[in-house]
Amino acid sequence: MKLVMLVKKSLILAIVLISSKILMAQAGFDDDVADVAVPVDGGISVILGAAISYGVLKLRKNKDNN
Repeated sequence: MKLVMLVKKSLILAIVLISSKILMAQAGFDDDVADVAVPVDGGISVILGAAISYGVLKLRKNKDNN
């Protein structure tokens, strides 16, 4: 039983390590590709603003209930 668990854990570890190398691969670009400015945050500021607004709304509702 312990041997089976060891084999399963080793197999899962190998799959995770191999897939992480594959997933981190990047496609190559030609030299003639123009550099274009893109937003770095990826929309996280919008999500953060929505979360703050939702938190304020919940706090106001809890304050009104008490």
